[in-house]
Amino acid sequence: MKFEPRYCEVNVNVPTHNHFREFIRLSLWLLGIVFGVYFVLGYAAEKIAERMPPKFEVAIATGITSNFAQSGFPRTSNYLQKILDSLVTPAEGLPPFTYKVTVDDQAAVNAVALPAGNIVVFKGLLSELKTENEVAMILAHELGHYAHRDHLRGLGRGLVLLSITALLGLSGDLPGFIAPSVLTFDLKHSRDRESAADRYAIDLFARAYGHAGGTTDVFKVLASHEGGIKRPDIISTHPDTLWRMQTLASYLQLKKYPIGPIMPLPESGVLPFLNDRKGKVE
Repeated sequence: MKFEPRYCEVNVNVPTHNHFREFIRLSLWLLGIVFGVYFVLGYAAEKIAERMPPKFEVAIATGITSNFAQSGFPRTSNYLQKILDSLVTPAEGLPPFTYKVTVDDQAAVNAVALPAGNIVVFKGLLSELKTENEVAMILAHELGHYAHRDHLRGLGRGLVLLSITALLGLSGDLPGFIAPSVLTFDLKHSRDRESAADRYAIDLFARAYGHAGGTTDVFKVLASHEGGIKRPDIISTHPDTLWRMQTLASYLQLKKYPIGPIMPLPESGVLPFLNDRKGKVE
């Protein structure tokens, strides 16, 4: 019998499927799993935040607010506190905290609502404000975050994202192809929360002052600080400033609030107040 060599029709060492197609398929599966887990757990975290007892929030606030416990601008902080107190009284939906505002000596043009009623306004933002209306609008906006429990919602989603990265065995951020999708979803939530806090602030300002004069001026300040540079919404935690101004102008027309006077800042008219720094002789 003559020997006739035969060749295998299938070589197990040579895959028959397309590597690129398989990579895309597995990537989409992983993206779907991560996004699904983040969506479900993030939703659960928000619901838990809405029902978190104030006592528990006070307990977790200690470690977060300790870095801002002492203000370097006592006179300015007292002025801000008086305005904050006047806003808390007519505010609706606020958790039962003792609300406190602190000035922090950083150049950031920002303010944050930390747990348990602790508001921090950075010096960089204060130095841009020219009227009491603008100061009150900033503080009313932060109170809006407390009323909507936004500060805890953001904290809860952050913990969920941290847990997911730990489960995936990652010490840092999510892989590059997953992070944009998750962050885009999260940033959309953040922009929605900011818009809701803007509307809350205008309503609260109108109740406290009897009018809504100067409430949108603070956004002109923010727009001026941005210098005409427009960040794409998809990578921003806040809505576009010009869009916020247009939206709130329409909201004012809808609400038909009266437009009252612009109230100047007291004394020097500059924030923080001149020579208002601990340890400095005035």
